[in-house]
Amino acid sequence: MNRILHLSMLAAMAAFAAPGLAAGKADFLSSRPPLSEEEMVAPFSSAILRDKKTGIPLQYHALFRSGDRVGGELAGLIVDREGKAIAISAPDRKGNAALGPFNSWGPDANSLMQVAGAKSRAASVNRLFLVTHFEYHTEAPSVSQGEPPVDLYGNLPMAMNLTSIDQDKHDGMLHAIGLTNIDMSGVNGLWTPCAGSLTPWNTHLGSEEYEPDASVYENQPLEAMNLYLGKMGRSASQGGANAYDYGHPVEVRVRADGSEKAEKHYAMGRLAFELADVMPDGRTAYYGDDGRDVGLFMFVTDKKHDLSAGTLYAARWEQTDAANGGAARLTWLRLGHADDAEIHGKVQNGIRFSDIFELSGQPGEGFRPVYAYTGSGGKTRLEYLKLKPGMAQAAAFLETRRYAAWLGATTEFTKMEGQTHSVRNRKLYTALSYIEGGMLDGRNESRPRDDIRLSGDEKDLVCGAVYQSDLKGGVKDADGRPIRSEWVAVSTHALISGAKKPADQTTYGKYDKCDTDRVANPDNLKYSDKLDMLFIGEDSSNHLNNFLWAWRAADGRLFRLGSAPIGAEWTGLQVVENANGFAYLMSNIQHPGAASDLKKYPEEIRSGMRAKVDPRGVVGYFGPFPAWK
Repeated sequence: MNRILHLSMLAAMAAFAAPGLAAGKADFLSSRPPLSEEEMVAPFSSAILRDKKTGIPLQYHALFRSGDRVGGELAGLIVDREGKAIAISAPDRKGNAALGPFNSWGPDANSLMQVAGAKSRAASVNRLFLVTHFEYHTEAPSVSQGEPPVDLYGNLPMAMNLTSIDQDKHDGMLHAIGLTNIDMSGVNGLWTPCAGSLTPWNTHLGSEEYEPDASVYENQPLEAMNLYLGKMGRSASQGGANAYDYGHPVEVRVRADGSEKAEKHYAMGRLAFELADVMPDGRTAYYGDDGRDVGLFMFVTDKKHDLSAGTLYAARWEQTDAANGGAARLTWLRLGHADDAEIHGKVQNGIRFSDIFELSGQPGEGFRPVYAYTGSGGKTRLEYLKLKPGMAQAAAFLETRRYAAWLGATTEFTKMEGQTHSVRNRKLYTALSYIEGGMLDGRNESRPRDDIRLSGDEKDLVCGAVYQSDLKGGVKDADGRPIRSEWVAVSTHALISGAKKPADQTTYGKYDKCDTDRVANPDNLKYSDKLDMLFIGEDSSNHLNNFLWAWRAADGRLFRLGSAPIGAEWTGLQVVENANGFAYLMSNIQHPGAASDLKKYPEEIRSGMRAKVDPRGVVGYFGPFPAWK
């Protein structure tokens, strides 16, 4: 940042005199879309955060990029259980392997946290910690010389980093001063971590997305995780990686001395976790279940601030309106109760898919039809399942989505992404990135249930929507049993919807298929109760440049905050309302210029413009701003 701009920002911040930026008193001057090639291949924003007095230009600051050395350690480095850099990837489906070492270009979830007792390195700064996921690595050179780069999705174990952050007490700027790779050996490694959240008790709650299909990996090696464990070529029964070890929320506790501990919560079920979002009661959590033909899930813990035991529920959509993204009442089906030790014990004892369910491709006595996403390596299609005697608990917590469908919950949602909540408004927000397939009226095909039947132009619906749900207490489940929570979602409707590109929108967004001036394919969600605003990050194949947005609850206004480079996704969204007197909007840039995300665009994009993009992921933030109070 040049000195003149920096001084002008400090002056603007000073004009926002204490006690900080008050709720309902601020808005944004929206950023225009990027117009030039230079603006399209890098992070861009012309937005301004303002109140009645003055404004602060939004500036995106990179803390580090994938592969940068931070305090001597490499950001996003993929290691095995011994902490050694992995040299060669697991082979893809064609047998191709990639040459490492690998520094993932896919940073995702962020949790910037203040830890009591943590000391700074100097008197002039405050110390913070940042937990960051790395979801996947995009591509790397083939081990076979002359062959094209290898797509690495699902072919490597993944990583979380813990970064020590110094915060300048005068201007609030953040600086990464040290980084470690969080030890995952105690949980047998990390599979495809996606979004995450900061719990009410100040721990990082991460996720494992697109869980491996245990019916496939019962006899087939799960090589990405075998790579981590050092057991290549072995199936689970031969001592290799067990699919049931992956697809769980991962909680990370950070101590004042910078040490950390990771644990997986088997009692929360096993899904394609986008994230788990914990309500203010410290007991109720909602899950984003990513994929097509997935469900909405809720977990109510036995004890406050303790995710190790509780009751798991799945939602049934009871439609009340088909138009404008739809609306519905939500009924909750109880799947079961468990604690981590019970379910983890079953995994350690070698439980298999065939121990839980009998699977058939056709109807039969005792079989029920199920159509639900099966996980990585499988194929979503109509299955007939018979639950084996005594296996209800195992089914509920290890085959959560299949069992929910087996009981009659709705598994027709498509691309369910972020979840967040507003305390002041008692609302839950859920991103449905793409509305298609079984969610559309008349498009149910072989699905045995048809709960969601949305009407409207499919070119509008495919741009996705954010849903708002009402939260209440005193609710009973589908069998009439009380749900021990005051934060139960009882009804939902589409709140913010995308739409197809208008014919007269020709001066910008040339390559967009969805309206450039509306949210398309929402993914990351976080709410600021202080500003009373919902922040939305896109992951869209229908906007060439994905946008970051803010939606104001008071009047429904939408503000564009900035754009990511072509082929990139805004991830790691976190609202930090007050860290030692400053506010931040944490956000990462994942897989910029990724070939897989640009393959449908014209050659001038795929080759010409893409060559100008730095492909390394970025961990960063917008701000600093005066604290939001």
